[in-house]
Amino acid sequence: MNNEYKVFLDNYFSTLLEFIHTSRRLNKVINLDIEKYTQTGSVYDSNSTLLLSDWTGKTDNGWVLPFHSGLFKNTSRENYKSEMISVLSREFCLMYCQSYESLEKFFKDCVFYKAKNNFNFGEEIKIAFKIEGELTRENIKGGDLLYKAIKKIGKKTIHKLSKENNTNIKFGELLKILSEVRHSITHSKSVINKSKINKTQYHNQIFEFLFSYSEINNEQLKI
Repeated sequence: MNNEYKVFLDNYFSTLLEFIHTSRRLNKVINLDIEKYTQTGSVYDSNSTLLLSDWTGKTDNGWVLPFHSGLFKNTSRENYKSEMISVLSREFCLMYCQSYESLEKFFKDCVFYKAKNNFNFGEEIKIAFKIEGELTRENIKGGDLLYKAIKKIGKKTIHKLSKENNTNIKFGELLKILSEVRHSITHSKSVINKSKINKTQYHNQIFEFLFSYSEINNEQLKI
């Protein structure tokens, strides 16, 4: 029996594999570079500044006039390792965000496919998402409503697997943590308020299991 959702799953897996493949190489190259420039006698000094131009401002015979932002950035041999580790962390966090978006895309593809091929399910989705008129894929939003729609497709199976799996992780709580982390990386430069992951002790345990972090203060963590 063919799995009608396999095409969506293959697309999701392909995205994950691409990020895994790229991140491995990026990690190796940067760490070799760190080793090179932290050796005794090595020299490294890189400086950058930000110059801007106002597209709506005055020009010099058609040439834009740049002005200085007053911002500078320096990386030297002394801080090269910490800078590059920060670069890796940032890039891997962004890959995680794209992986999360790909997971939501997979969910939406499944829900939309089911809705277009099952009238009753389609009507339930329109009510749940408060959609008036024709159901389109763009009408299907993410978050808790999307997971509820997935549970409707999976019925008792999703509920059973959420209670009994090899990692003992409940899917609803898992998705909540994944979503909060994605939001913090995207909108807060990977800084997350502890209140977002400490909704219950169980939520915190999921976060601790999946993510590395450093403590900023009593209220915030850096992912």
